[in-house]
Amino acid sequence: MLFENLQDELNRLIAKSADLTNKPFLHSVVKINGEYEINNEDIDLTVNILCRDNEGKRLEIYDLELELFRSNRELVLVISKLNYPDEPILWSGIKTIWMNSNSGKKCLPPKYSSKLENLATRIKNFIT
Repeated sequence: MLFENLQDELNRLIAKSADLTNKPFLHSVVKINGEYEINNEDIDLTVNILCRDNEGKRLEIYDLELELFRSNRELVLVISKLNYPDEPILWSGIKTIWMNSNSGKKCLPPKYSSKLENLATRIKNFIT
C-alpha cells in the first residue's frame, strides 16, 4: 500500500469494505490504538467501525471492533461486535475460526457470519 496519508487511506478502505458488506448502511472508522508501519509492513492496529443509516442515525447494533496484526508474517484480523461482548468473535488468519467470546474456544458461526467473513476478506485484499 502506497498512499500519502496511510492511516486515513486505511480507514477509508476499512469503511468502504464495511459499506459493501453491510448495505445499505454507511460506516466510519475510529482508531483506538496502534499503528501501521509502511517501511516494514508491520501492523498492530485496533479500530472501531461505526454504523449509520442513510440519514445519519447511529445503528450501534452493527458497530464492530477490528484488530489487525501480523503473526508469523501472516495478516490476522479479529472482528467482534462492539456492543455485544457475549457474541462470537471472528479470527481470520490463515484459517477462519469463530470463537466463543467468553471461553476463547472454537464455536459454531453465528447467523451473520458470512457478512463478517466477507468483511475480513475484503480488508485483507486491500492490505496485502
